[in-house]
Amino acid sequence: MLICKKIKTKFKNCVRAYRKYIYGLNFPIYCKIHGVRTCDRQGAIAQCAAGDRLQLVHVPQPRYPFNMFVYNVELNRVLGYLDHSFSKKLVKTLGKGVCIDGVIENVTGGTPFKYYGCNIRVYETSFMMSDTDDFSHLHDA
Repeated sequence: MLICKKIKTKFKNCVRAYRKYIYGLNFPIYCKIHGVRTCDRQGAIAQCAAGDRLQLVHVPQPRYPFNMFVYNVELNRVLGYLDHSFSKKLVKTLGKGVCIDGVIENVTGGTPFKYYGCNIRVYETSFMMSDTDDFSHLHDA
C-alpha cells in the first residue's frame, strides 16, 4: 500500500513538472492583481506595503471556474484576483482548490493617479496557511 502511494505521488509530481514546462510557469512569477477598482479593495491596497504576505486561492465562481482570489494575510482582506489566463494555467498545473503563497512587490498608483494597483510575486509553495482547508469565507463582494 505504501509503495502504491509513493508511485502515485511520484507520478503526480512528474505530471505537475510537465505541465509547468508546457505552460511556461517558472516560479517565482511576477504579475499584477486585477479587479482592484472597487472602493473596499482600493482602501485595502492603500494599506498594503511591499513584503506583505499573500495567499492566492482558487475559488471557482459560476461564470469563472478558474478564478483565483488574492488574499492579504496581514489585513485579512481580498485585494482582487489574478488574470484569467494566468489563473487557468495555475489551476490546470497545481490542481483545483489550490492555495499558494505570494508577496507584494510594490503598490503602484495613488496620488496623483486615480487608482492604486499592486504588483505581486507568486511562489509555488503553500506554507503560509497550510493549516486551513476551508476558504468558504472568501467571496467576491
